Amino acid sequence: MSRSDDLLMQVARQHHILKGEQEADGEWQTRLIYSICGMMAYASLWDDSAELASNESGHLKTVSVVHLKRRVGSVLAAYQALYPALAVSLPANAEALANEIEQIFTAAGVIYHRPYRVAPAARREAPCAGIILQRGIALDDISRVSGLGFYAVAAGHDGAASPDTDAARAMFGLESKPLPELWQRIVAAATWRTPDDDFETASDTEYLRLKPPFSNGYWGSKPERSGSVAMLRSGKPGTHLYYLYRYRDEVLEVSQLPQWQVENSNYRTLACACLADRGTLPPLEYCEDGALVHIRLGYLLPPRELAFLKYYSWPETCSSLPCDFKRKLSAEVFAVVKNLLSQAGYSFQEEMF
Repeated sequence: MSRSDDLLMQVARQHHILKGEQEADGEWQTRLIYSICGMMAYASLWDDSAELASNESGHLKTVSVVHLKRRVGSVLAAYQALYPALAVSLPANAEALANEIEQIFTAAGVIYHRPYRVAPAARREAPCAGIILQRGIALDDISRVSGLGFYAVAAGHDGAASPDTDAARAMFGLESKPLPELWQRIVAAATWRTPDDDFETASDTEYLRLKPPFSNGYWGSKPERSGSVAMLRSGKPGTHLYYLYRYRDEVLEVSQLPQWQVENSNYRTLACACLADRGTLPPLEYCEDGALVHIRLGYLLPPRELAFLKYYSWPETCSSLPCDFKRKLSAEVFAVVKNLLSQAGYSFQEEMF
């Protein structure tokens, strides 16, 4: 065994990154390097150099975003040199990986942002289904890693107790209400009006697709005329306005959704809720491979749920980032993800990939 292989084995043992039963060595090594790049990016938040802002009283010590991303680039370059055989599976573009890690850390609440600078979030932990999800922990406290995410095994867990998911949902800002219940609450709060005559046929009016396949996108040109409530949007990309809509006696009625409810792609929460209420939201397909679980999304999760999944998982393909629809994660963490999302109304279906 080479010294470089021994280094990866040490990381795998120390952070419990186990190889899947059917997983090729190169895929496992790629996962390890992805996690190492994430841990080194996290470690850079504590770097003591001239790059750091002064730690004046009452001020949070920060590093620049550029500093964090450069650390990812240097670590990736070192492993690319050590493992030339992994050139096809490791990211060819260090910037893509650095952006991926910084964006996941931000979306999952791992780092705080100031203009051009970042700092580690306050320490927080959430016991759930036998493990403890962690954020903002000290470097020496990192024990287990899945993707970019840190976790620990809860002491004394016997596997029989029902999972307490409230703390985990709060920690990552996950939706607390089941999707169908959320949809019914949104519909009940609607204020209906009849729009202008040209609203329905305007070229920039799009209607949420309500049943698979979704391979041609989530929006189409044909409305649902059954009388049930659905979603539409109008306007140009970046300035979309979102509405509930329904037809009553062949007349279109709309109720505009608040901007805070749909901005930054949060409309996907309502889109998933709408489909779940109708029973047409595709399941999350998964395949177990020993200590590793592959997961494939049939419909993109809302931003916070997707950030949570991405934080605790590896991309199925590191050579092409971002990779949002196909991920893989520790079997221990998958049990928590499945519990949390199932309680929220998402369904899971085991498949053979």
